[in-house]
Amino acid sequence: MNFNLSFVPDEKYYNEAYKAIVSSLKTKKYEPFFAITMIALGLWFSFQDQNKILGYFPILFSMIGVYEFFKLYFEKKKWLKQRLDSKIVGQKIELHFSDETIKHSGPFSKGELNWEGMNKILKTKKGILLKPENGISIYLPDKLFSSKEQIDFIMSKHK
Repeated sequence: MNFNLSFVPDEKYYNEAYKAIVSSLKTKKYEPFFAITMIALGLWFSFQDQNKILGYFPILFSMIGVYEFFKLYFEKKKWLKQRLDSKIVGQKIELHFSDETIKHSGPFSKGELNWEGMNKILKTKKGILLKPENGISIYLPDKLFSSKEQIDFIMSKHK
């Protein structure tokens, strides 16, 4: 099967991509639960420690939880800012999918990636996440595809 996709990355695209990438990471998606747990444990220890035996231990737990929440917020903000400050925003990116390769062309580069070089292909809630061996992630929203067969074709390339 051969088909082309093209898109122009913008803030909405990068927000959606960030959510897809984070949801694909095993530990990253559980960080908010860890933060809530640490705050709850700190509060629970604080109320249970009537004789103040634990000292600053409950406060430490709560502070770790608060730190994790701030870290999550600022990591996302930093990631988005880096992408939105790049020269690729507003530029057209074209992808050509064939049985053997994915060819890409954009304002700054052209290239080709063999399907064998694909480490993971994940279906997310709103798109597909391609993870080549080089460690980058390529997010393709469902709205880019003109048919379900195109999505099925890409998913069939998963090892």
